[in-house]
Amino acid sequence: MKERPILIVVIGYIIGILWELYLKTISIALFIVFLIIIYIVLKNIKIKLKNKNIIKYIKLIISNKILIILIISMILANIITKYKNNDYENKYKIIKKSNFIAVVISDKKEKEYSEQYKIKIEEIDKNKKYRNTNLLLNIKKGQELKYGDKIKFEAEYIEPNTQRNYGGFNYKQYLKSIQIYGIVNTNSVIKIGTGKTNIFENISNKIIKKVKINLKEIILKEEIYNFFLGIILGEDTNISEDLKNNFKRSSLSHILAVSGMHVSYIILGITIILEKLKFSKKIIKIFTIIFLLFFIYLTGQSPSVKRASIMSIISIVATLIYKKSDIINNISITLLIILIQNPFSILDIGLILSFMGMMGIIFIYPKLKDYFINQENNLLIIKNKNIFEKIYLKIKETIMICVSAQIIIFPIIIINFNTISLTFLISNLLISFFIGPIIIIGFLIILLCLKFIIISKILFYVVNILLEIIIIISKFVSKLPLSEIILVTPNIIYIILFYIIILFINYIYNIKSKNNKRKYEKKILNNILKIKEKIKKEKIYIIILIIILIICIQMIKLIPKNLKIHFIDVGQGDSTLIITPHNKKILIDGGGNKDKNSFNIGEQILFPYLLDRQINKLDYIIISHFDIDHVRFYSIFIKRNKNKKCNNRKTI
Repeated sequence: MKERPILIVVIGYIIGILWELYLKTISIALFIVFLIIIYIVLKNIKIKLKNKNIIKYIKLIISNKILIILIISMILANIITKYKNNDYENKYKIIKKSNFIAVVISDKKEKEYSEQYKIKIEEIDKNKKYRNTNLLLNIKKGQELKYGDKIKFEAEYIEPNTQRNYGGFNYKQYLKSIQIYGIVNTNSVIKIGTGKTNIFENISNKIIKKVKINLKEIILKEEIYNFFLGIILGEDTNISEDLKNNFKRSSLSHILAVSGMHVSYIILGITIILEKLKFSKKIIKIFTIIFLLFFIYLTGQSPSVKRASIMSIISIVATLIYKKSDIINNISITLLIILIQNPFSILDIGLILSFMGMMGIIFIYPKLKDYFINQENNLLIIKNKNIFEKIYLKIKETIMICVSAQIIIFPIIIINFNTISLTFLISNLLISFFIGPIIIIGFLIILLCLKFIIISKILFYVVNILLEIIIIISKFVSKLPLSEIILVTPNIIYIILFYIIILFINYIYNIKSKNNKRKYEKKILNNILKIKEKIKKEKIYIIILIIILIICIQMIKLIPKNLKIHFIDVGQGDSTLIITPHNKKILIDGGGNKDKNSFNIGEQILFPYLLDRQINKLDYIIISHFDIDHVRFYSIFIKRNKNKKCNNRKTI
């Protein structure tokens, strides 16, 4: 059992950040005192256990070194997060109308009634106190700004909104995770020159601009052009909503968010090309590190790209200095680097899914592989296989990788998106044969199109066919039954129970796997049978305990409660949710907009609110009158139930 101090540092750092974000009214010193008391108690009690592994874990946990590292990292993280949080709160107090001088540090993003740019402040009202503060600038359409433009303008500062409803989207929290302090609105700006920008961002921005211009000549179809940029660079802004929804329902959204899969294929592509050109292994590794650093800026420094790129760089550096790479240490170092740069990155759902998915693949995939592949081949992997056996193994491995990641992340997906898909195996298996060539050839096209447009055009004929196939797959899978199952937000107790069960299964498998290393299969089977007898009672007790807990939770729900009335913030219009003592749910109105193309109140606010309140059925919907700002929400319920019998829905 390895000691991993960096892992303890990360655990302490995460605790320190989360304490400041969610428990800042209670001093973290109380928690530290509690830890020290637990440590002293465990240190002075003689523990008599037969299981040597448990004894080892307890000895490791009550180590002096572990406790000191944990406490120091917790305190540091808490202080840093508190300082940054205060910095945000102070900057939220900017005068409502001010004169700004800033530098544009992004390309424009099309909004409904305006264009949006990310800007870096140089001074406000001739005060340099807010220098290097990042804001979002909303400006009327028609004024084209470029990356690096230094601008002057008068604008109104808008502090970001927190969540307006229970379980709602916290825009302020989201902006903190990407280091944005707020929004400014203005009608016009004056360009006054060129400002200072990050050299890597500047170079990557120029390259991306040139790539986009040249790709327009290569890719004539607008939908394919936007889709190609989405897959290769993660720019999904201009991809049609229908296509995005198809990918979401078919569990292929990760393709449009550049992630670890992209990074692994990029490394593979670089290795293959440079090996063909007879470069040494050392040169290939150094070039790969440089390209990955540049790739982080090229894709807008998204958390998933940072995670995958930094982990890959650490692994490559380890081989360059002839050190054994440890995957847990690599993950810990990567997460620590990201959180030191911005503690609020811990709130980013993309980062959470990226790391949790990776943990699932690391810890669950080897066990599934060992059980379904190694045991199937009498505990040995047969190297000399024919083409059909290799395809069969490839399919099994792809399925196991998908399942391993999904097992860990699906509770997080339910909590954040209230949907799951049971067709993810079909979609991910089908696209696994096409996505690798698309990414490798796609990046080759991007590099070549800077100088050799004709060669890029020839290569794109192949990629175009593969892109069309993936679009067809997404449309097909999204229409299958069970492609999108809507669920209410689960109780946190169920989530904890789920992860406890996963840990328990992992523990049982670890016991079995030790016996699988014996020389003879007969001995292995005998040992497994003995272990099964030993853990049979434990299994029964745990299953009974889980059933009792679930029954208790359900019984509590049946107990009559007080009348509850919830007033929901739906902007223009009204909406009220009434829950009677006997758990009848009544919705009165629900808001709505006159413009059909504008923000959908029912889809974006009301429906998620009900799911967060663990409501999947309304007993009554009452419409007070038929003004559009009171009744348009109703379209979402018709849309969601268009293929279902709605006998339980009553409208007054």
